[in-house]
Amino acid sequence: MNNDLPEIAVGIDLGTTYTGVAWMTPRTPTIQVISDWPGSGDRGERKVPTQLIYRATGELSSWGFLCADDDDGTPGKVRREFFKIFMEADTLASAQEQGLSSAPASTFEAQRFVTDYLRQIYAHVKFSIETEIGRRHMGGWTNMAVEFVFSVPTTWTSLSVINTFKSVIQNAGFGMEGPRHSFQVDLTEAEAAAVATLKTSAVAFKMGSLFLTVDAGGGTTDLALMQVTSADQAIPQMSSLHPVSGVGIGASVIDRLFLRLVTARAAAYPDVVATALPPDFLMRLTRSHQFRTLKHKFGEPAYMQPVFRIPLEGVAHDFTHLGLGIENGRMLFAIQEIQSLFDPQVEGIVKKIVEELEWLRETGRPQQVQHMVLSGGLGSSAYVRDQLQKRFSNYPHPNASCVAVIPCNDPQLVVCRGLLFDRQQRWNTGGSASVLAARVARASYGVIVQEVYSPAVHFNEDLQPDRFDKGKKWAVNQIQWLIRKGEVINPNIPLVKSFAISLADGELTRAWDSRIVISHNEPSFLPRSMKQAGATKICDIRSNLDGVRQEQLVLKNKRGTCFSRGHKFYICQFDIRVIVAPADLRFELWFAGQKFSGNHEPISVTWDAEGTSIKAKNG
Repeated sequence: MNNDLPEIAVGIDLGTTYTGVAWMTPRTPTIQVISDWPGSGDRGERKVPTQLIYRATGELSSWGFLCADDDDGTPGKVRREFFKIFMEADTLASAQEQGLSSAPASTFEAQRFVTDYLRQIYAHVKFSIETEIGRRHMGGWTNMAVEFVFSVPTTWTSLSVINTFKSVIQNAGFGMEGPRHSFQVDLTEAEAAAVATLKTSAVAFKMGSLFLTVDAGGGTTDLALMQVTSADQAIPQMSSLHPVSGVGIGASVIDRLFLRLVTARAAAYPDVVATALPPDFLMRLTRSHQFRTLKHKFGEPAYMQPVFRIPLEGVAHDFTHLGLGIENGRMLFAIQEIQSLFDPQVEGIVKKIVEELEWLRETGRPQQVQHMVLSGGLGSSAYVRDQLQKRFSNYPHPNASCVAVIPCNDPQLVVCRGLLFDRQQRWNTGGSASVLAARVARASYGVIVQEVYSPAVHFNEDLQPDRFDKGKKWAVNQIQWLIRKGEVINPNIPLVKSFAISLADGELTRAWDSRIVISHNEPSFLPRSMKQAGATKICDIRSNLDGVRQEQLVLKNKRGTCFSRGHKFYICQFDIRVIVAPADLRFELWFAGQKFSGNHEPISVTWDAEGTSIKAKNG
């Protein structure tokens, strides 16, 4: 087996409301889904609730499905949910402004919740996979090559939240157990959904076909506009036409609107509620299996009816109250009330879709989007699918005149499966053909360099004399842009910046610092130097070539003149390779045509808090 291949690859989709995990091996390429979650009984649930319950002491009491049996009324117990989205500071601030009581006190508290939750996920995934491969009692997977691949929301556009997420993943134990364990933050949720769509859809996509994936999950809806660049069924490929984008619309908003609806009813009859209903009937109702089924089934022709009846746990079967809308222990909801929960979400999704289609029209692209592919919990709703189809059939867009709105295969696990499908295709092609063959840069990335001084180009710039040539000056703090916003990035081809450092004879320096900058300016307005506005440093890179001997350097002889003696110096040539991943930024140090790895960390990155907090603009 190729030593570069992991023996096990695990795809993790940490969702706002539910989390999915799947895994595979290069030897057995069928994707396996984790479905033996603790507390799920014999239901074989394919996703686990993203929930925690803490004791009054702050200790974790339960997680996932086990939370359902932990609501025993013990004083001080606190349920935590939706915590993933609150790692992003703006989302948390917005929730706190709206008075959302379940919001964490800070992003640091949200990070603690995510760490605690992922630690439980890791422990169970380890148990499940080790059992499945027969190594549970034979040393486990510690010495195996195991790769964990995570997706991130498309709405996370700043590197700071991505870096925070990576720290959380590591603190939860992923990539830490064995010397050949690793983790990577890979595709955005929108891109992973698009990968799974192209690999598994029943639609026979043709070369050049355009499709739009709409991954509507628990907390966010992510969109990706893709064009098929290879219709080969064995090795299909696609390119992103427009930077992926997202919006805060999801099934959890429906839960909040439903809670608001029932709360308004209860508020009109406080005495009846206090005497006839359990004190926690609101939470029981919104978390009930019956309400969950209603959300999932609403819109299916066989399920639709004028009035929906949801049993109230803990309420007598003969209890009826017309004002509260309760009949024989069941609360009644008119079809129009349920529609009112869904319709604002549908309108928000329509608005975001139209923005993508308008971009095609405004940029003079005549191509037709032939398919809109829905995935995720909310995206699997028949009501959402039918409403979108009616909207774009009754009011067709010039770039979607005959579009079909279709569900994807296995919509709720599309993200973790997409992560693995992309990995699998890279394995099968020796790393040369990712499913996502190209995508669009959401920002410009550059490196700070010094340039030979030119009066015409470097007016009013800071200058520095050359160490070995008195007649030469350098303009410092100049920016060499490696990739510009809107340009196409091939995920299999890194951006390369070559360096040539001059060293005096006998000088032993082997470590140098470089600075990486980011800009969200339009390409025509990118600054040339740090003296101009528009660029922000995101990190310092320390390249450490300790161990490189002097004879491996390039010798240069400076001839003498009548007035000066000649001398020799050396040039150390090396490359920094920048991998601009869909949701991450990684660096590699190369020397003499090979990836450099000594008995130390060859490259270290110090992130800049201000630069990494800058968010890309959607659209």
